[in-house]
Amino acid sequence: MGSFDVHRVNFFSPELLSIQCMVVENESQKLAVGRSNASIEIWDVSYKPHIDRTLICDSSVEGLAWYNGRLFSCSANGVVTEHDLHSLSPLYNKTVTSGSCWCIAIHKDSGRLAAGTQDGYINIFEITSDGLTYDRLMDKQEGKIICISWDSSGEWLVTGSINALRIYSRRSGHALHKLPTGQTETIVSSIAVTNDFTIISADSRGKLCFWDGNKGTNIANYQALKSIALTVCLDESQTKVYVSGVDPLIVCYELISMKSDMSVECNKWVRSVQLVAHTVEVRSLVHFKGKLFSGGIDGYLSMSSYPPKHMVKYPPLMSSAISLASDARYVLMLHLSHLDVWYLGDKHKYENKLSKLVTIKYSKNDYVRCSAISPDGTWVVYSTEEKLKIFSLIMDSVTCEPMIKKTGIQPVDCDVSTQLAFSSDSKYLWFATKHENTLVCLEMSHKFDLSTKYCIDTNPYFKDLIHLLEVSKWNKYVVAADRNSNIVVFNEGKHYCTLPKYHCSPTSMKIHPTTENLVIAYANRNVVEFSLSRREYTDFSEQLFLNPPSELINRSFPINCITFDASRNDSIIFSDDNTICVLTKDKPNSKDPEKKIKKLESKPIQFSLKIIQNYEHLVFFDFLNREELVAVEVNPCSLVEKLPAVYKKKLFGMT
Repeated sequence: MGSFDVHRVNFFSPELLSIQCMVVENESQKLAVGRSNASIEIWDVSYKPHIDRTLICDSSVEGLAWYNGRLFSCSANGVVTEHDLHSLSPLYNKTVTSGSCWCIAIHKDSGRLAAGTQDGYINIFEITSDGLTYDRLMDKQEGKIICISWDSSGEWLVTGSINALRIYSRRSGHALHKLPTGQTETIVSSIAVTNDFTIISADSRGKLCFWDGNKGTNIANYQALKSIALTVCLDESQTKVYVSGVDPLIVCYELISMKSDMSVECNKWVRSVQLVAHTVEVRSLVHFKGKLFSGGIDGYLSMSSYPPKHMVKYPPLMSSAISLASDARYVLMLHLSHLDVWYLGDKHKYENKLSKLVTIKYSKNDYVRCSAISPDGTWVVYSTEEKLKIFSLIMDSVTCEPMIKKTGIQPVDCDVSTQLAFSSDSKYLWFATKHENTLVCLEMSHKFDLSTKYCIDTNPYFKDLIHLLEVSKWNKYVVAADRNSNIVVFNEGKHYCTLPKYHCSPTSMKIHPTTENLVIAYANRNVVEFSLSRREYTDFSEQLFLNPPSELINRSFPINCITFDASRNDSIIFSDDNTICVLTKDKPNSKDPEKKIKKLESKPIQFSLKIIQNYEHLVFFDFLNREELVAVEVNPCSLVEKLPAVYKKKLFGMT
């Protein structure tokens, strides 16, 4: 890799979205994360954790639950919603009795869902293949139900509210035990139930309490935190319990066997390790396969484990928020309520400053799923949950001011999109539709109406929504990929070839502008190179796949960007949240005498890897031209500044 000028764009400051709740499904290894903007992120945690897809809700997300690959949520507007993970839309809403719904819990063996409401009612639903069927209503209790959980048999329900826990019988609908927390007012924030019916509760006093569910008695109380405890979770073996809250310290209690004075063995919960994964309030904890996931007000998804001690924090960012118009030197930035187009100064014209050209505003209720800008900077496109919107961006010849204009008439094929991509000459726009499952190519024109050039039915090739889309130079090849690792190449609107299926989903891909080789990075950070002209993997790809460099594989973040040095064909550049990896193919020595003798033997292709770690929260990295690079990063301090004033703390050595 040679020497380049790098535009470090570090003023991109996306909105802070705090984590409200989380739940994991063991079979699919998917983690559902509810955010403060009423969105649900589905994270794939089977390899390197990454966002698989994002769902949008009509109201707030107060609780989440999985059932055999189906996702349910509850909200403050008093409904339980099942979500369609394919169309990314709600399937239906089921209204609960009396007020807001604050918590839900599912017993998988019996297929029943319990929902706790504002006025103290517990709604029981039976989960069927068609939806939710109302089963019964439990006895009303005093105050709202804050948390709820089933026991392992499905015969008992445990609820947490103000000053008490209650144990309900599912068959009778009555509360058999009321477990008071004490004389002072106490809010039971979270509960967990073990297989032997030990109930573990976390409350506003910062205490972790253990209860015998069979007898309805208190076993032990521990002052786990200095302030309010908000969340508690068990590990898979049910021998460790984790608690955290307003005091962001994560404390672990472990179940050990010990002998009493009478030489009788007994089990006791003992304070064990403690973790510091966040600096502000923690609202949710989930334990999965030896890893503890935590999230809260700061928006970071933290993954920690012990022993050995290891922690990774995934910021609330998406690489798809940035799009580059290389010919026009524009950068498009996606925000919750608007799009910004910035101009990158040209050193040859003595322009050293960045300048904002235009801002396209939209309602915060219009969730923008994807956006793109054409390489020549004359088209800006984004898709909401309802419509694909296309704008022309032209500089006024008189005032030299940018003018933005929405296109009036669009072809009928312009459906809601999940991915957008322009051709290198800006003449064609490719997009994958959300509802019709088609891949559409629009012919762009400022003089005439937009017209559809290709409309490809993708149902025979994909079983899921397209999440990656790449167009080769001169619009020759179009490559699309879904989360099921189906990668298909199209040529002139027709199927060209299908790549071999891999066991994990791709996170990024790019076509080399000169060699037209397709480079794909998967969720486990394995990298392959596929020759589109020969329709096969390259020799370099096979060697790289069999002997991957440990510096490339053993990193905690998935690869989110791939780019190439256009001046040479033997270099591939990868980037993740904080690292740039430059992979260079080593050329064989032409003076080697053995090569002339042993012509039939294939010499292993070697490569070198260079690691650059000068970035933090790198969301975009690509070439602007042969001499310049663009790196868009988010300053962690900008996320801290967006915290409510009550959570801001002065730390020594930090501004």
